Amino acid sequence: MDKHPPDILVSLFRGCRLALHLLHGMLLAVFYPHLNQARQRRTLKTWSRQLLDILNIGIQTEGQQPMRGESGYLIVANHVSWLDIFVLNAIHPSRFIAKSEVRNWPLIGWLCKRSGAVFIERAIRRDAALISQRVSHLLKQGVCVGLFPEGTTTNGKQVGHFHSALIQPAVDAGARLCPIALRYLDDHGEPSSAIAFTGDTTLVQSIWRILQCRHHTALAVFTSVLDASNENRRALARAAQEAIAQGLQNITPKKQEQETIFAHPQTRLSAQSGYVLLLDPALNKLPK
Repeated sequence: MDKHPPDILVSLFRGCRLALHLLHGMLLAVFYPHLNQARQRRTLKTWSRQLLDILNIGIQTEGQQPMRGESGYLIVANHVSWLDIFVLNAIHPSRFIAKSEVRNWPLIGWLCKRSGAVFIERAIRRDAALISQRVSHLLKQGVCVGLFPEGTTTNGKQVGHFHSALIQPAVDAGARLCPIALRYLDDHGEPSSAIAFTGDTTLVQSIWRILQCRHHTALAVFTSVLDASNENRRALARAAQEAIAQGLQNITPKKQEQETIFAHPQTRLSAQSGYVLLLDPALNKLPK
Protein backbone atom coordinates (compact mmCIF):
# COMPACT_ATOMS: atom_id res chain seq x y z
CA MET A 1 0.00 0.00 0.00
CA ASP A 2 1.17 3.54 -0.72
CA LYS A 3 2.70 5.09 2.40
CA HIS A 4 0.97 8.39 1.59
CA PRO A 5 -2.51 7.55 0.29
CA PRO A 6 -4.45 10.32 -1.44
CA ASP A 7 -7.36 12.13 0.15
CA ILE A 8 -10.49 10.02 0.55
CA LEU A 9 -12.38 12.38 -1.77
CA VAL A 10 -9.85 11.75 -4.55
CA SER A 11 -10.25 8.00 -4.08
CA LEU A 12 -14.04 8.34 -4.23
CA PHE A 13 -13.77 10.47 -7.36
CA ARG A 14 -11.67 7.78 -9.01
CA GLY A 15 -14.25 5.23 -7.92
CA CYS A 16 -16.98 7.25 -9.64
CA ARG A 17 -14.92 7.44 -12.82
CA LEU A 18 -14.36 3.68 -12.64
CA ALA A 19 -18.09 3.02 -12.23
CA LEU A 20 -18.87 5.21 -15.23
CA HIS A 21 -16.20 3.49 -17.28
CA LEU A 22 -17.64 0.08 -16.42
CA LEU A 23 -21.06 1.30 -17.50
CA HIS A 24 -19.52 2.49 -20.74
CA GLY A 25 -17.99 -0.98 -21.09
CA MET A 26 -21.45 -2.51 -20.74
CA LEU A 27 -22.68 -0.40 -23.64
CA LEU A 28 -19.71 -1.40 -25.78
CA ALA A 29 -20.22 -5.05 -24.84
CA VAL A 30 -23.66 -5.06 -26.44
CA PHE A 31 -22.12 -4.44 -29.88
CA TYR A 32 -18.66 -5.92 -29.34
CA PRO A 33 -19.36 -9.51 -30.54
CA HIS A 34 -20.69 -8.12 -33.83
CA LEU A 35 -17.52 -6.16 -34.69
CA ASN A 36 -14.79 -7.55 -36.95
CA GLN A 37 -11.54 -8.72 -35.34
CA ALA A 38 -9.63 -5.52 -36.05
CA ARG A 39 -12.35 -3.34 -34.50
CA GLN A 40 -12.62 -5.67 -31.52
CA ARG A 41 -8.87 -5.42 -30.87
CA ARG A 42 -8.91 -1.61 -31.09
CA THR A 43 -11.95 -1.34 -28.83
CA LEU A 44 -10.53 -3.73 -26.24
CA LYS A 45 -7.13 -2.04 -26.27
CA THR A 46 -8.56 1.47 -25.88
CA TRP A 47 -11.03 0.52 -23.14
CA SER A 48 -8.35 -1.39 -21.19
CA ARG A 49 -5.90 1.52 -21.37
CA GLN A 50 -8.59 3.91 -20.17
CA LEU A 51 -9.38 1.60 -17.26
CA LEU A 52 -5.73 1.49 -16.19
CA ASP A 53 -5.46 5.25 -16.58
CA ILE A 54 -8.42 5.78 -14.25
CA LEU A 55 -6.71 3.55 -11.68
CA ASN A 56 -3.44 5.49 -12.14
CA ILE A 57 -1.60 2.46 -13.48
CA GLY A 58 0.97 3.09 -16.18
CA ILE A 59 2.53 0.43 -18.39
CA GLN A 60 6.20 -0.23 -19.09
CA THR A 61 7.41 -2.88 -21.50
CA GLU A 62 10.76 -4.53 -22.04
CA GLY A 63 11.83 -6.93 -24.76
CA GLN A 64 10.71 -7.55 -28.32
CA GLN A 65 6.95 -7.77 -28.79
CA PRO A 66 5.74 -10.39 -31.29
CA MET A 67 4.19 -9.23 -34.53
CA ARG A 68 0.71 -10.34 -35.48
CA GLY A 69 0.65 -12.68 -38.44
CA GLU A 70 -1.71 -15.03 -40.22
CA SER A 71 -1.38 -17.53 -37.38
CA GLY A 72 -2.19 -16.70 -33.79
CA TYR A 73 0.05 -17.11 -30.78
CA LEU A 74 -0.49 -18.10 -27.18
CA ILE A 75 0.42 -15.50 -24.56
CA VAL A 76 1.39 -16.99 -21.20
CA ALA A 77 2.15 -14.87 -18.13
CA ASN A 78 2.53 -15.15 -14.39
CA HIS A 79 -0.67 -14.26 -12.55
CA VAL A 80 -0.69 -11.50 -9.92
CA SER A 81 -4.06 -9.75 -10.11
CA TRP A 82 -7.42 -9.51 -11.83
CA LEU A 83 -5.83 -6.50 -13.54
CA ASP A 84 -3.39 -8.72 -15.47
CA ILE A 85 -5.92 -9.31 -18.25
CA PHE A 86 -6.46 -5.60 -18.76
CA VAL A 87 -2.72 -4.87 -18.69
CA LEU A 88 -2.07 -7.45 -21.39
CA ASN A 89 -5.09 -6.34 -23.40
CA ALA A 90 -3.79 -2.77 -23.29
CA ILE A 91 -0.64 -4.06 -25.02
CA HIS A 92 -1.81 -7.02 -27.12
CA PRO A 93 -5.61 -7.55 -27.12
CA SER A 94 -6.32 -11.26 -26.78
CA ARG A 95 -9.02 -13.74 -25.86
CA PHE A 96 -8.22 -15.08 -22.42
CA ILE A 97 -8.77 -18.46 -20.86
CA ALA A 98 -10.26 -17.88 -17.41
CA LYS A 99 -11.49 -20.10 -14.62
CA SER A 100 -15.26 -20.57 -14.55
CA GLU A 101 -15.61 -18.59 -11.28
CA VAL A 102 -14.75 -15.36 -13.10
CA ARG A 103 -17.95 -15.69 -15.11
CA ASN A 104 -19.94 -15.15 -11.89
CA TRP A 105 -18.12 -11.98 -10.83
CA PRO A 106 -20.45 -8.97 -10.78
CA LEU A 107 -20.24 -7.01 -14.03
CA ILE A 108 -16.59 -7.88 -14.76
CA GLY A 109 -17.54 -11.51 -15.38
CA TRP A 110 -20.19 -10.43 -17.88
CA LEU A 111 -17.77 -8.07 -19.61
CA CYS A 112 -15.20 -10.87 -19.89
CA LYS A 113 -17.82 -13.16 -21.40
CA ARG A 114 -18.90 -10.56 -23.98
CA SER A 115 -15.27 -9.86 -24.90
CA GLY A 116 -14.78 -13.50 -25.87
CA ALA A 117 -13.13 -14.98 -22.78
CA VAL A 118 -12.98 -18.77 -22.77
CA PHE A 119 -14.11 -20.15 -19.41
CA ILE A 120 -12.87 -23.51 -18.22
CA GLU A 121 -14.01 -25.83 -15.45
CA ARG A 122 -10.69 -27.48 -14.65
CA ALA A 123 -12.25 -30.09 -12.39
CA ILE A 124 -14.12 -31.58 -15.33
CA ARG A 125 -11.66 -33.42 -17.60
CA ARG A 126 -14.07 -33.55 -20.57
CA ASP A 127 -14.63 -29.78 -20.39
CA ALA A 128 -10.88 -29.19 -20.42
CA ALA A 129 -10.53 -31.34 -23.54
CA LEU A 130 -13.26 -29.41 -25.36
CA ILE A 131 -11.71 -26.08 -24.37
CA SER A 132 -8.34 -27.29 -25.65
CA GLN A 133 -9.87 -28.07 -29.05
CA ARG A 134 -11.63 -24.72 -29.16
CA VAL A 135 -8.47 -22.77 -28.30
CA SER A 136 -6.46 -24.72 -30.86
CA HIS A 137 -9.06 -23.79 -33.50
CA LEU A 138 -8.84 -20.10 -32.53
CA LEU A 139 -5.04 -20.14 -32.83
CA LYS A 140 -5.25 -21.67 -36.31
CA GLN A 141 -7.63 -18.85 -37.26
CA GLY A 142 -5.03 -16.26 -36.30
CA VAL A 143 -6.59 -15.28 -32.96
CA CYS A 144 -4.22 -14.45 -30.10
CA VAL A 145 -5.16 -16.24 -26.89
CA GLY A 146 -3.87 -15.49 -23.40
CA LEU A 147 -3.71 -17.62 -20.27
CA PHE A 148 -2.10 -17.87 -16.84
CA PRO A 149 -0.69 -21.41 -16.56
CA GLU A 150 -0.19 -21.15 -12.79
CA GLY A 151 -3.95 -21.43 -12.40
CA THR A 152 -3.88 -19.07 -9.40
CA THR A 153 -2.48 -15.71 -8.35
CA THR A 154 0.78 -15.04 -6.49
CA ASN A 155 2.39 -11.96 -4.96
CA GLY A 156 4.37 -11.47 -8.17
CA LYS A 157 7.76 -12.12 -6.58
CA GLN A 158 8.05 -15.66 -7.87
CA VAL A 159 6.46 -17.94 -10.44
CA GLY A 160 4.31 -20.91 -9.49
CA HIS A 161 4.11 -24.27 -11.25
CA PHE A 162 2.84 -24.12 -14.85
CA HIS A 163 0.09 -26.60 -15.76
CA SER A 164 1.20 -28.03 -19.09
CA ALA A 165 -2.32 -29.16 -20.13
CA LEU A 166 -3.25 -25.51 -20.69
CA ILE A 167 -0.44 -25.19 -23.25
CA GLN A 168 -1.51 -28.22 -25.30
CA PRO A 169 -3.62 -26.12 -27.76
CA ALA A 170 -0.45 -24.31 -28.91
CA VAL A 171 1.22 -27.67 -29.61
CA ASP A 172 -1.84 -28.93 -31.50
CA ALA A 173 -2.02 -25.76 -33.60
CA GLY A 174 1.74 -25.47 -34.11
CA ALA A 175 1.46 -21.91 -32.78
CA ARG A 176 4.04 -19.63 -31.21
CA LEU A 177 4.23 -19.22 -27.44
CA CYS A 178 4.90 -15.76 -26.03
CA PRO A 179 5.96 -15.77 -22.33
CA ILE A 180 5.52 -12.44 -20.50
CA ALA A 181 6.75 -11.64 -17.00
CA LEU A 182 4.44 -9.28 -15.06
CA ARG A 183 5.31 -7.22 -12.00
CA TYR A 184 3.71 -4.15 -10.41
CA LEU A 185 5.85 -1.28 -9.13
CA ASP A 186 4.96 1.59 -6.81
CA ASP A 187 5.67 5.25 -7.55
CA HIS A 188 9.22 4.82 -6.22
CA GLY A 189 9.95 2.08 -8.76
CA GLU A 190 9.98 -0.62 -6.11
CA PRO A 191 8.04 -3.93 -6.30
CA SER A 192 4.58 -3.50 -4.81
CA SER A 193 2.19 -6.06 -3.35
CA ALA A 194 -0.78 -3.67 -3.20
CA ILE A 195 -2.07 -4.92 -6.57
CA ALA A 196 -1.76 -8.61 -5.71
CA PHE A 197 -5.13 -10.37 -5.58
CA THR A 198 -4.33 -13.18 -3.17
CA GLY A 199 -5.63 -14.85 -0.02
CA ASP A 200 -9.14 -14.01 1.14
CA THR A 201 -9.18 -10.56 -0.48
CA THR A 202 -12.48 -9.89 -2.27
CA LEU A 203 -12.75 -8.11 -5.60
CA VAL A 204 -14.34 -5.05 -3.96
CA GLN A 205 -11.57 -4.88 -1.33
CA SER A 206 -8.93 -5.14 -4.03
CA ILE A 207 -10.48 -2.36 -6.11
CA TRP A 208 -10.76 -0.04 -3.10
CA ARG A 209 -7.14 -0.71 -2.12
CA ILE A 210 -6.00 0.20 -5.64
CA LEU A 211 -8.14 3.36 -5.65
CA GLN A 212 -6.35 4.53 -2.50
CA CYS A 213 -2.89 4.22 -4.07
CA ARG A 214 -1.29 7.20 -5.75
CA HIS A 215 0.32 5.46 -8.69
CA HIS A 216 1.50 2.07 -9.89
CA THR A 217 3.32 0.80 -12.94
CA ALA A 218 2.63 -2.52 -14.59
CA LEU A 219 5.92 -3.81 -15.97
CA ALA A 220 5.62 -6.39 -18.76
CA VAL A 221 8.82 -8.14 -19.85
CA PHE A 222 8.55 -9.91 -23.22
CA THR A 223 10.86 -12.91 -23.36
CA SER A 224 11.90 -14.85 -26.45
CA VAL A 225 9.04 -16.40 -28.42
CA LEU A 226 8.92 -20.20 -28.26
CA ASP A 227 7.96 -22.38 -31.22
CA ALA A 228 5.39 -24.95 -30.12
CA SER A 229 5.60 -27.02 -33.31
CA ASN A 230 6.48 -30.65 -32.60
CA GLU A 231 7.28 -29.82 -28.96
CA ASN A 232 6.35 -31.73 -25.83
CA ARG A 233 3.88 -29.70 -23.79
CA ARG A 234 5.66 -30.37 -20.49
CA ALA A 235 9.00 -29.25 -21.88
CA LEU A 236 7.31 -26.20 -23.37
CA ALA A 237 5.65 -25.34 -20.04
CA ARG A 238 8.99 -25.64 -18.24
CA ALA A 239 10.70 -23.43 -20.83
CA ALA A 240 7.99 -20.76 -20.52
CA GLN A 241 8.08 -20.91 -16.71
CA GLU A 242 11.86 -20.56 -16.64
CA ALA A 243 11.78 -17.68 -19.13
CA ILE A 244 9.26 -15.76 -17.02
CA ALA A 245 11.14 -16.50 -13.79
CA GLN A 246 14.33 -15.21 -15.40
CA GLY A 247 12.46 -12.16 -16.69
CA LEU A 248 11.27 -11.31 -13.17
CA GLN A 249 14.76 -11.82 -11.78
CA ASN A 250 16.30 -9.48 -14.34
CA ILE A 251 13.78 -6.67 -13.92
CA THR A 252 15.40 -3.27 -13.59
CA PRO A 253 12.47 -0.84 -13.43
CA LYS A 254 14.41 2.39 -13.84
CA LYS A 255 16.27 1.51 -17.04
CA GLN A 256 16.03 4.33 -19.52
CA GLU A 257 15.51 2.04 -22.47
CA GLN A 258 12.12 0.88 -21.16
CA GLU A 259 9.17 1.91 -23.25
CA THR A 260 6.61 3.70 -21.11
CA ILE A 261 2.97 3.98 -22.11
CA PHE A 262 1.08 6.75 -20.35
CA ALA A 263 -1.94 8.75 -21.37
CA HIS A 264 -1.26 12.42 -22.02
CA PRO A 265 -2.54 14.48 -19.07
CA GLN A 266 -5.03 16.22 -21.30
CA THR A 267 -6.50 12.91 -22.49
CA ARG A 268 -7.10 11.23 -19.14
CA LEU A 269 -10.84 11.78 -19.57
CA SER A 270 -11.04 10.48 -23.10
CA ALA A 271 -13.88 11.62 -25.30
CA GLN A 272 -14.16 8.01 -26.44
CA SER A 273 -15.32 7.08 -22.96
CA GLY A 274 -18.69 8.67 -23.68
CA TYR A 275 -19.06 10.22 -20.25
CA VAL A 276 -16.42 12.95 -20.38
CA LEU A 277 -19.06 15.68 -20.71
CA LEU A 278 -20.49 14.67 -17.35
CA LEU A 279 -17.28 15.63 -15.56
CA ASP A 280 -15.77 19.04 -14.92
CA PRO A 281 -12.37 19.21 -16.69
CA ALA A 282 -11.01 21.00 -13.63
CA LEU A 283 -11.38 17.75 -11.68
CA ASN A 284 -8.62 16.28 -13.80
CA LYS A 285 -6.21 18.54 -11.95
CA LEU A 286 -6.81 16.80 -8.65
CA PRO A 287 -3.68 15.09 -7.26
CA LYS A 288 -3.27 11.47 -8.28
